[in-house]
This record gives sequence, structure tokens and C-alpha cells, in this order.
Amino acid sequence: MPTTPLRNLTYRAALPFLAPSVRGRLIHSADGQSLDLDAYTRFLCRYHVHGASLRLVSGKQSASVFTSVRDGMHTADASTFFRVASLTKMATSLLTLHLVSEGAFALDAPVSDLLRLDVPALRGITLRHLLSHTSALRDIPAVDRALLAGGTLEEVLRSPDVRVGDPGVFSYCNLGFGIIGCVLEKVTGTSIRSLFQDQLFSPLDMRATLDASTLRDDEIMPVTRILPYHPGHDVRKTALGKRPLDTPDPERHFGHTAGAMYTDAVSVEKLLSCIRTGTGASGTYLPDSLVEEMHRVHAVYGRRSPTLSYGLGLLFVQDPRLSPHRFLGHQGLAYGCVDGAFWEEHTGRTMIFLNGGCSEGRVGMLTCSNRDLISFACREMNRWPS
Repeated sequence: MPTTPLRNLTYRAALPFLAPSVRGRLIHSADGQSLDLDAYTRFLCRYHVHGASLRLVSGKQSASVFTSVRDGMHTADASTFFRVASLTKMATSLLTLHLVSEGAFALDAPVSDLLRLDVPALRGITLRHLLSHTSALRDIPAVDRALLAGGTLEEVLRSPDVRVGDPGVFSYCNLGFGIIGCVLEKVTGTSIRSLFQDQLFSPLDMRATLDASTLRDDEIMPVTRILPYHPGHDVRKTALGKRPLDTPDPERHFGHTAGAMYTDAVSVEKLLSCIRTGTGASGTYLPDSLVEEMHRVHAVYGRRSPTLSYGLGLLFVQDPRLSPHRFLGHQGLAYGCVDGAFWEEHTGRTMIFLNGGCSEGRVGMLTCSNRDLISFACREMNRWPS
């Protein structure tokens, strides 16, 4: 993953030569409003996309495109589940705020109190800090080692380098969102699998799960890292994802609520709609005050990405080259996928792009593919009849 400016430049320079080409290998199945499929195909080829689901929505009008690759593996249709990586953070944030509205805990409750875990790394950290990536915690190798070995959250939090500084400064942290899953299990006594299903996915009428062990392999779009490319190393379920989540284990379930959701584009649309309006399939899901809190800027990315800021589980893109309006949503990168799901403020126009492998090159911290996705989607929806 091109995590530094130098690595990003090297990655983008090598992409046309070393990434596997999909030119001439893509098959589309489209539904709804017409799209410029030639332009969309060029977009997919430019970013070496291996299988995808695209959904655009403007008011009551919509368009969907399922794209398969002629490799027999990356096959997409309406029933395909995609691992959506950090799009999961929107679901985790929405569920957490719903439980806040139900009185389960307060947004500014100390995490150490909720977990009943007194370790220096958690001191001064609240749920709000975790949801806005301002906890001062950081992702370290000990996190992955503990997850694979069955280690505990306390062991990770006692690592000397897991925290830098005081809460309040933005630093993107998957561990922080993983800890939210531990909080949810500790407070409710319910597994995150059941909690998400009963308290989020069902009320929003979503096809989704955090527990990949409940899915068949042939239901899942495999994920391919296109650079460096290693044929045959596709991922459908990780080793951690094969472990069932049917019983609560708040000491060890810190590897799921940051990026392990499997779902489809229509379900992501329902998630975005609820985050935008506070309303789900069965009525009000989140009160206006918490919707506004979720949409409020809590942190900025800084000089490297001046167009980006962050709310509570939401990424904001404010770039006049794309639109005079702000885009809210999230991007998701894991094992080679580069997903994006956003809506345009004031218009509500929605764009969702899920895939099984894509260029990870970026401008600042926004991927080039998601920047061009937003541009393509706005251009196409501008052509639709009003």
C-alpha cells in the first residue's frame, strides 16, 4: 500500500507496467438509467479493476452495473457479497450512535469505564475520540499478531508504542474502531454478529454480515492486490474472518468493526441513506441531534490532504474541482480492494463502487480511483432527465 508520498509516486509510476491488465476482459450487466459504459470501461482499465459493482442514485432514479472479469473468479451480480473494508466504519458508527440514543452509554463516556479495563493507554479516551480517530492510539504490528494468535486487547494496549500523545489530534486508527466492537459486546453482553444483525442490518433491510464464516466462498467476490501482483493469492475470507462470531468475546473481538463487513451496493445505499437522514426501513433510527453530530467536522487531515476532514465514522471530501458541495461517506482499502461510497450534500446524489481489486494510488489520502469515481458519477447523473 503506498502509505508515504514517495511510495505513492513509485506505485503510480509502476502501475501501467506491473499491474495485470483487464483490457478486453470485462463483461458488464447494466440496469436502470443509461450510463456511458465506454467511459466506465476506460475508468476500470485505468485502475486495473478486478470485478465490480457500481450503483448511482439521484432522487428516484438509479443505475447499477455489475462487472465481471473473464478469469472465472471475479464474477459479479446482484447477489455477490463484497468485503467493503473501512466502509464498515460507517456501520459501526451508526450502530454505536443508535445505542447512544437508546441510553446504552454516552458518547463522551470513558472507554476504560465501559470496558472495565484500567490501562494507561486508554486514559482520557472517550467513544467520541474513537469514532473520530482522535484517540492518540495507533495501529502497530502487535495488533495483527494478537488477533491471529488469540491474544487479548489488554495485551495490545500494554504495548509501549500503542499510544502517542494526548487525545484530540487526528490520526487514522483501525484499532480504535476495533475497540468499539469490544465496547459494544461488553456493554450489551451480545456478540457483534448478533448485535449488528438485530440492531442495524435488519432495521435497515441490509444484506450484510460481520461474520464471514456464515457465507459460502462462492458468494464472495475475491480480492486481488494488483500491485504487487501475485496470481492465486486472492482473498475471500481472512484467517480471522473464518472464526465464527456467534458468542461475545470483548477481550478478543477487536479485529472486526473497523473493516470486516461483507455486503452489496444496494445495502450500502440503504446505510448511506440512514446516515444522511436518520431514517431506516422501519422508521426513525437516529435522532436529528446525533445525525448532525455525525455530520459535523471533528478532525481535519491537514496539509497532506487539505480537501479531507472527518466526522464520526464519516469521511468528508470538500473539493471545488469536483463539486461546490461536500461529499460524505467513506473509502475502504483492504487486501487490494479500493471501495468508495459517498453522497453529495444538498443534492443527496449517491455513488457506490465496490470491487475485487483496484489501484491503491492516491492524491493525498483520497485514492485516485475514488476521486475519479466521484467525478464520473456526477457527470453521468447530470445527464439524467430531471
